[in-house]
Amino acid sequence: MVKVILVSNRLPITVLHDDQSSRVISSGGGLISALQQVIASNPTIWIGWAGSPSPAGAESLQVRPMRGMRGLVPVRLDEDEVREFYEGYCNRVLWPLFHYLGDRIPIQIDHWETYRRVNQRFADAVLETYEEGDTIWVHDYHLMLLPELLRQKLPRARIGFFLHTPFPSFEVFRILPQRTDLVRGMLGADLVGFHTASY
Repeated sequence: MVKVILVSNRLPITVLHDDQSSRVISSGGGLISALQQVIASNPTIWIGWAGSPSPAGAESLQVRPMRGMRGLVPVRLDEDEVREFYEGYCNRVLWPLFHYLGDRIPIQIDHWETYRRVNQRFADAVLETYEEGDTIWVHDYHLMLLPELLRQKLPRARIGFFLHTPFPSFEVFRILPQRTDLVRGMLGADLVGFHTASY
């Protein structure tokens, strides 16, 4: 069955781990609200991180479908990856740069390789789920490399990318050493969306 594969940094749930078990709670946020119409009217798979570091040795999590979705596919991130990918490159470099907060960007930009590696892990999860005819919809600055990674393996796939933050002017964006890789990553999509025409 043809479906929409939503891919975002986070799933619409959070999995909390303790020594004995894991439990699932619903997550809030604008992306979840914005995508309810898509989820309600299409067979949907949502791929993303479950919101807390996976314990050592946890290769996958079984998460039950929610609210009419066919399923959720968690991408495992360990504590180092959460620190370097999510807290590091995404939130200490990309988020301030995209919001014109250049004074908050560290002089030494670290964790690019972790960002690349995590984007590849998301690509692997999509490739395991994808079937001919599916539409892949990638969301936000955490996964800017993902459209090109997917295009390399799925040259005929329908891929969209939507950025949920401002996109800076070239004068600001050009200070980032990895700018060409990020733009090339987004351009793997058939359609790139922004909040406003000025972005």
